[in-house]
Amino acid sequence: MNSWLPFLTSKTFLKHLVLMFVAFVVFILVLFNWFDFYTLQGKSMTLNDLNKLSIDQAVELLESKGLDYKIVDSSSFNHEFLPLAVIQQDPAPESKVKKGRTIYLWLNASSPPQKAIPCLMGNASLDEAFDRFEQMGFKMGNIIYKPMDELKMGNPILQMYVGKKEITCGDKAPYGTKIDLVVGEKAGANKVAVPLLMGKSLAEAEFLLNSELNFGTIIYEPLGLIDTSSMIIYKQIPDFGEEDIRVGSTIDIWLIQDLPEEISIRIQQIKAAADSLKIEEE
Repeated sequence: MNSWLPFLTSKTFLKHLVLMFVAFVVFILVLFNWFDFYTLQGKSMTLNDLNKLSIDQAVELLESKGLDYKIVDSSSFNHEFLPLAVIQQDPAPESKVKKGRTIYLWLNASSPPQKAIPCLMGNASLDEAFDRFEQMGFKMGNIIYKPMDELKMGNPILQMYVGKKEITCGDKAPYGTKIDLVVGEKAGANKVAVPLLMGKSLAEAEFLLNSELNFGTIIYEPLGLIDTSSMIIYKQIPDFGEEDIRVGSTIDIWLIQDLPEEISIRIQQIKAAADSLKIEEE
């Protein structure tokens, strides 16, 4: 034991001991720095929301941040997105990611798939059409009503159109296509006479419309008036006496503070004519 003591206390041993300690400290520092660099510790970034971006826009954004990408699927079609737009991503938007991370993308198909149009002519009603279109991914377009004297109730589908092309059973159209319908209705059903609103206040007119008709555009003259409670309707479209309109239709009205004399005279003439007609019918 005594033979080792001079060596352990020698300058050579102490020098090597210090060098070993320094080397160990340097090794630990290098190891932690390498680990930080490898894992990019403290250098994560927030991932952008790529949804609805085109694939070119998404790739440009990812590459500018040093991120990789992989397209998982591009076969499904969602009509709320443009063709080849990103419809899903993983990780999700606002996730924390590090440089070099692979982002997985799902793209909208390049075009909507062709789907068989449901054959509803002669064997379905308007209510059924709404349900079938929603189930199969089509949209309801314009509805044209055709009066039918022999029809007792309901609105059977008579014809179907995509644009100007009439649909026959077996035809196909892209997902999300609007389909116009011609439906039958009992002659005179679901229609009401245009009421006389001229000479009425807004509150009185609203009472006359009840729940069958609605106001369309309301124009106040002169512009900028705030108190409208005393204003009177002096013009309406459609006009009183025109052909009956469908329940739920709108009537545009013009209001003024003081009713012009010629409008007052016309209103009196209309009322007199209506009273004469009632007397004749009695």
